Amino acid sequence: MVIFFFVLSGFFIRYAQLRKHRKPIAFYINRIVRIYPPFLFASVLAIVCLWCVAQGVPTVLIVNDGRELNTTLAQAWQELNTLNLGGVVRTLGFMRVGNVYIGYNDVYWSLLPEAIFYLAVPLAFWHIRAYYALSMAFHLVGLLWTQHGSLDPFTNFLLTYNFYFAVGAMFYDAVVRTPWLTWTRRVPGWLLMLMMLGLFGVLLVLAVLKLKPISGLVAILLAVLSMSTLLAGKISPKNIVIRILHKVGVFSFSLYLYHFPLLFLCYAGLVYLTGETVFYARYYWLALPLVTLASYLLYRVTERPSINYFRKV
Repeated sequence: MVIFFFVLSGFFIRYAQLRKHRKPIAFYINRIVRIYPPFLFASVLAIVCLWCVAQGVPTVLIVNDGRELNTTLAQAWQELNTLNLGGVVRTLGFMRVGNVYIGYNDVYWSLLPEAIFYLAVPLAFWHIRAYYALSMAFHLVGLLWTQHGSLDPFTNFLLTYNFYFAVGAMFYDAVVRTPWLTWTRRVPGWLLMLMMLGLFGVLLVLAVLKLKPISGLVAILLAVLSMSTLLAGKISPKNIVIRILHKVGVFSFSLYLYHFPLLFLCYAGLVYLTGETVFYARYYWLALPLVTLASYLLYRVTERPSINYFRKV
């Protein structure tokens, strides 16, 4: 689903740049003030949550039982205690401090590909057709060269993640310059829904099998089909599912940044109350409503005020 988001990101950045073109410096400032205030708060939140876990429920840091969650939490706590200037710089660059991200907020992995895409946008969109052609060529190399994932983040972005952003931008061009939506409107709504459900089912199977290259391509198809269905008016804006997802979408960046530290804080709380190191899957759905509500409240006091302030400025 992160790949789904990358496609969306490429689509909307292309839309935004064509609607109101920003020169490189203005574009970078816009992205910095949009991303960094909630990101910095989320980093502090992750550190505080990890500190609370380590001090209040030290049993979740015991690695004798070989549980992966305990081992990684212990590793994150050790790296936090030895944090230096280099670690701070790496955190600001959306990179791991050592083997884990600061505060054990591993959802940060997708921020670096997003940031590299933003860095490339002014140049890439300057010669858009060349960008599309190079994106497809590099991704084909990445699919054939299965060992490239162990390389540095920039090479990995070039050979893997950039393609997803490029597809989103290409899809925007197709929507506004071709009869794409007219063609979509000719397809029965029930068939589009059936295709989306089928792709989502395939995506789940591929995720379980850890077939990442293929699942990435299926995620692209799902993203394009879902966006086409919405843009073609095949689903009513009054649809209850759409209305709920739209509400969640408003604070989705905060939900993305804050949910993981809150989840393992809930995990530690459950261990403290029960005296047992419960399995992650057994409490996840129980904690999800609470974490979603907490993320929304944090959005109201962090991300939303920063957006309103910078809009005024």
